[in-house]
Amino acid sequence: MLMSNMTYGSATERPKSILLIILQALLSSLAIYLVMLQTLSVAGCDSRCDYSLVTIAFQGIIAVSIVLLAVSVVVVYVRGRSQQPSWWAPVAGIGLIAVCTAVAIGLVQVATT
Repeated sequence: MLMSNMTYGSATERPKSILLIILQALLSSLAIYLVMLQTLSVAGCDSRCDYSLVTIAFQGIIAVSIVLLAVSVVVVYVRGRSQQPSWWAPVAGIGLIAVCTAVAIGLVQVATT
């Protein structure tokens, strides 16, 4: 039997994936908020700040959050239609959001020192 022909029908699979997508959306919002708070540190520096790097970091976390959430929704929908496990998509999205948030905060800190 091929792996692609295997289905994993479970009564809790779809609700689990939906809850994880909601969690990903909430954590994405928190990530954007945290990076926005970091951008307020530009108020303390005059000519030594790299404003373009701060802008890239802030706009980047917004774009990454939206794209990862959209990808998670599509993967859960497509795999859910064939009753295959899809919980891993929002979990991966949450992990990537955490990494991208750390990178964006780091970029803002570099830009404001």
